Amino acid sequence: MSNPNNKTKENDLSQLGNVDQIREILFGSQSREMKEKFDKLEASIKSLHDEMRKKIEQTQKDFNLRLESELETLSRKMKNIVTQQQNEFSDVRDSALKQEKRLQSAIDIMEEELNAKREQLQKQYLESNSALRSEMDALKDEVLKTLNNKMSEMNGVKLSRDDAAEILMEAAMAMKGTQINQQLALTQEKK
Repeated sequence: MSNPNNKTKENDLSQLGNVDQIREILFGSQSREMKEKFDKLEASIKSLHDEMRKKIEQTQKDFNLRLESELETLSRKMKNIVTQQQNEFSDVRDSALKQEKRLQSAIDIMEEELNAKREQLQKQYLESNSALRSEMDALKDEVLKTLNNKMSEMNGVKLSRDDAAEILMEAAMAMKGTQINQQLALTQEKK
C-alpha cells in the first residue's frame, strides 16, 4: 500500500524538478552572465590584490633599504663625531701635559736660580761677615794697642778724669771711624 504522504512527496519532488527547469529557462542566461561577471570581478580583484601586495612589498623593501642606508649614514656620522671628540680630547690632554711640563721646567729653572742666588748671598754674607770680623779684630787690636800705648805713657803720669774720658772717647771714635775733633765740632754746631 502506498502511503498518501509518499505520493505528495513524489509530486513535490517532480514539481521541484520542474521548478528548476523553469528557473533555468527564465534565469539561466542571466545566472550565467552574473557568474561570468562575478568570476571576472573576482579575477580582477585578485589581480588588484596581487598587484597591491607586490607594490606594498616593494615599498617595504625600498623603505627598509632607505632606513638601513640612513642608519648606516647616521652610524658613520656618530663614529666620526666620537672620533673627532676623542681626538680633540687627546689634543687638549696633550696640550695640558705640555703646559704642565713647561711650567714644571720653568719652576725647576727658577728653583735652580733661587738656589744659586741663595748660595751666592750666603757666600757674600760669609765673606762680608769674615771681612767685618777681620776689621773688628783689627780695630780691637788697634784699640788695645792705643790703650796700651796710652797706658804706658801714663804710667808715670796721673790722669785726671777729663783726660781719661778724652782718651776713651778718642778710642771710641777711632773704632767708629771718626775723629773726636770732628765729632765735637758737629756737636757744637748742633747746639
